[in-house]
Amino acid sequence: MKLTVWGAAKQVTGSQHLLQVNGYTILIDCGICYDNADSFSPVNKNFNFSPAQVDCLILTHAHIDHSGNIPNLIKQGFNGPIFTTHPTSVLSHYLLHDNLNIQRQELASMHRRKNRGKKRRGATHVYDGELLYGKKHIKKMDEQLKLLNYNHEIEILPEVFLTFYDAGHILGSASARISCQGKTIGFTGDLGNYGAPQMNDPIPMPQLNYLVMESTYGGRLHQKSGKAQEELYHYIQQTCVEKKGKLVIPAFSVGRTQSILFTINQLYQSGKIQNIKIYTDSPLAIKSTEAYENNSHFLNQEARDFDKKHGSLFNFPLLYVVDDNHQSELLSVLNEPCVIVSAAGMVEGGRIQTHVRNNVGNPNNTILIAGYCAEGTLGARLLSGQDFIEIKRKPMPVKASIARTDAFSAHPDHNGLLRYIKESANANLQKIMLVHADENRMDALIADIKNYEVLKPTRGEEIEL
Repeated sequence: MKLTVWGAAKQVTGSQHLLQVNGYTILIDCGICYDNADSFSPVNKNFNFSPAQVDCLILTHAHIDHSGNIPNLIKQGFNGPIFTTHPTSVLSHYLLHDNLNIQRQELASMHRRKNRGKKRRGATHVYDGELLYGKKHIKKMDEQLKLLNYNHEIEILPEVFLTFYDAGHILGSASARISCQGKTIGFTGDLGNYGAPQMNDPIPMPQLNYLVMESTYGGRLHQKSGKAQEELYHYIQQTCVEKKGKLVIPAFSVGRTQSILFTINQLYQSGKIQNIKIYTDSPLAIKSTEAYENNSHFLNQEARDFDKKHGSLFNFPLLYVVDDNHQSELLSVLNEPCVIVSAAGMVEGGRIQTHVRNNVGNPNNTILIAGYCAEGTLGARLLSGQDFIEIKRKPMPVKASIARTDAFSAHPDHNGLLRYIKESANANLQKIMLVHADENRMDALIADIKNYEVLKPTRGEEIEL
């Protein structure tokens, strides 16, 4: 058994792990890398192995940094089965089409920049570029999917067995346990936060010899985690009721938006909020929310009981779904208190930039950052306390309150990661390999891991197991 980490090695995005076992080649996740890279960088366009030689692929969940390069893998010759859960098949279809549109926008922007430079130099030919994949490759991916349930072991290759366990990260997310000839290795994928709205706590994989584990928040403790209703009620009351302002919440379309809308619905049904309109403004989030409604049996008991009692996880009289750009633009002239939940979560691209631009200059408003913001993103710059920010090359004064909450985090913090390791502990566990974090986060986590050999694989490093 040999493992090669080709993505999320001492960085967060681009998860891609190649496992060679019993003469077969298995790829666990195939995501797009955004760490110091764009969609069309060589790290995304090219593979360091032959896609045609991959026997099968295991997809832990739908997020683009785990799923986004699968159609490109297919474009370059991969033709094997893709094992995942039913909700992941639905969400990844939406996310990949959305990512294809983003690629087109990025490519058009690259064309404009290149062509402006060539005109200045007197060149006459037009810059050309190529999308990572097309719609036909997403369709081909859909045809190669093999859907599995949690806690059900199947033989995916001769004498190679796979079991999925609920990772608790987003709808349908899974940790993958692979066993062959007496050796067992587990890949956590992305784990969920303990006590998160809607989601089950992550389920540890039993009897592992080796564990490949995400470590996103090593060394960091969530603030006020697990108190989602109290947190959100505080900001709605303070901004919309007391100040008569707007509460703008940047949120990822898959996972974060659903947790926030579910929590607001809980507040509404309990009578804590009234007469405050709630707008959700993201086409992808609208589709994803429908997927959550249709697959509520994958969620935790609290969410299932709520759904049974009230008939819906998300629909309530105060909620307004913004369908198109025209309706989105009308929110800029809306002169009444409200909550706007829009993508993207790091305030990079999407409709959220328009909402931030229109509301960041008003001291009565609040921008509530509800998740991780990578260094250099607009969300991170807002959190740094800058007096001015630049949106689409236009400087804007920051007069609104800027706040953050960890109550909707989709990853466990330092203590949560240690808890997962403790719950995964067994006499046969030999090595833990950390991925999906920068090296400082890994080192902070390693300092508190006792009794196990812990590795920090570099990109392309081969590890004999």
